Amino acid sequence: MLTCKVVDMAILEKPFPWKRGECRKRGVFAETLASYRVDLVHDGRTYDLELANLPVFQCHECGEIMLGDQEQGRISHALRSAAGLLEPSVIRAHREALGLTQRELAGLLLIAESTLSRWETGARIQRRVMDRLLRAFFELEPLRECLKSLDSSSPPALEPARQPACHPRSVGLAEESRGSTLPTETASRRPAS
Repeated sequence: MLTCKVVDMAILEKPFPWKRGECRKRGVFAETLASYRVDLVHDGRTYDLELANLPVFQCHECGEIMLGDQEQGRISHALRSAAGLLEPSVIRAHREALGLTQRELAGLLLIAESTLSRWETGARIQRRVMDRLLRAFFELEPLRECLKSLDSSSPPALEPARQPACHPRSVGLAEESRGSTLPTETASRRPAS
């Protein structure tokens, strides 16, 4: 099985063949793979990616493939595309169009500023749920206003939602006075079979 590592960029100045640390052989050469397939798991889903004409560094002795920064970027781009996630440049462009700093947007989303920075530079890929929140935030002015109005240091107590007339708790107190109770959710649930 071929494994893949990221190349230490300092080694790029050395002439080929390079000595590979793990197998201790001088057998690493620069090559371009006509087709490179990889299965990547992101956010609990597996994505089968195929990239054409990918430059790599491959050890002819042990078969290991090593990638440079640009090649890692191509794979990240392919993963974002397959998962339908916003690209780093799109996240940044939308944030800037709204006139927000990274600190301000991170504060509204209750994430670390460094996390948002990594999403915008491509160093990290956002989870699908955060991608959906970003899309909603960028598209919906009422959501932006709602998040801005919340005090992140002490979230306000939420009032109980108004129940529809057909909801059991809205029907009346007759059942409660007879001692019946509504079922409550417990923490120990079995998975559906």
